[in-house]
Amino acid sequence: RDFRRWPKWSPWLIADPEAKLTFADEEYSWEGRVCGAGSMTVTGEVENQSITYDLQFLKPFKSRAKVKMLFENQGKGTEVTWTMESALPFFLFWMKKSMEGFIGMDYERGLLMLKDLMEKGEIPSRLHFRGQESFHGFTGVGKRNSCSIDAFEDVMESDYQKVREHFPEGEGFCVYYDWNIVKRVMTYVIGVKVEVAPEKVPDGLEVVNCPVIDIYTVQHHGDLRHLSNAWAGGMMHSRAKFFKISKKFPPFEFYEEEGDSGVVKVCFPMK
Repeated sequence: RDFRRWPKWSPWLIADPEAKLTFADEEYSWEGRVCGAGSMTVTGEVENQSITYDLQFLKPFKSRAKVKMLFENQGKGTEVTWTMESALPFFLFWMKKSMEGFIGMDYERGLLMLKDLMEKGEIPSRLHFRGQESFHGFTGVGKRNSCSIDAFEDVMESDYQKVREHFPEGEGFCVYYDWNIVKRVMTYVIGVKVEVAPEKVPDGLEVVNCPVIDIYTVQHHGDLRHLSNAWAGGMMHSRAKFFKISKKFPPFEFYEEEGDSGVVKVCFPMK
């Protein structure tokens, strides 16, 4: 209810820490290079049940939406449902599914951060936008798979452990070859960097060769459950024209420090 607390768990402001924020009792507004400009106003509330907001975007384009937060007791906790109703111009009807997918994933990131803030008092997710860097490429061995975005954490962990059985040493990586937001399906190769590709690759694994390229780097510090903040932050920076994504090689990530509070470097090949 207190807008001054929103920046702690906002799935958008985490990618725009320099945004200018203005607060009032019933409203807050923002303006930044990444998030554009807009405002949100409380228009109604039922204590312990719901809050209704009016959302207005001014930049990068003008639009309005109705937003709701719904609260329902669930045992010892509270189930929070976050909704948004808006409209697209008729000639952009083909973007509806994509918009629902992108906004839905943003909402999922925000709700996960809100959950940690409420339960733990802090959010174990911090981004460091390192920006443009020269990358010397790498060779790795990994396992390719396609799975649902909703189940990828468990599937990827299983694939990663299978690779580690053959290659216990070396830095871990994952290359994302496809990420279908509408169908919620992803294709990736997760594995381990090697100095030289093995003459014989174990069954079910393959060699990955990344060329020498320039990359835009976002470093994530904290719980891997929040790693999508780094990916979303990089994509938001691309849309804000910090850099242009190249299609010569897919985006990838390195597990610089593994564990629940590790460090992951997310890399976007640049044009």
